[in-house]
Amino acid sequence: MSNKADCIIKSGIVESIGDKYIKVKIQNQSACSMCYSKGVCTSLSSGERIIEVERDNGKIVLPGDKVEVEMVSSSGWLAVVMAYVIPFILLISTLIILNEFASESIAAIASLSVLAPYYFILHLYRNRMKKYFRFTITQVDSVLM
Repeated sequence: MSNKADCIIKSGIVESIGDKYIKVKIQNQSACSMCYSKGVCTSLSSGERIIEVERDNGKIVLPGDKVEVEMVSSSGWLAVVMAYVIPFILLISTLIILNEFASESIAAIASLSVLAPYYFILHLYRNRMKKYFRFTITQVDSVLM
């Protein structure tokens, strides 16, 4: 992850430290900060998220430390494809195919029900996918400094 232009960097605070992973709480910021209707908007793009970062014995962190977490941007694109693009293609293709053989309501229900097994399979393989979505801690601002 040497080229910073190809990385996504987020600031966060260390929540807890386990044997293999460090849990970091990051504050997602929406792009709506200048929007006039931000007070009544129900956008889910902002809020706190806790991510697991594989523990690096070279960096010493303590709970409460402010850290910068980095991920290769190509991993972010892979996550977008897996979470949004593939389900969208499954939904639309199922809807188009079943609309030829069944009523619209049955085709709609069936196309939505195709998503449940897809997301369940993603859930089952979440530990295997961790090697593709790797976060690292790049900078530590210790509370003791």
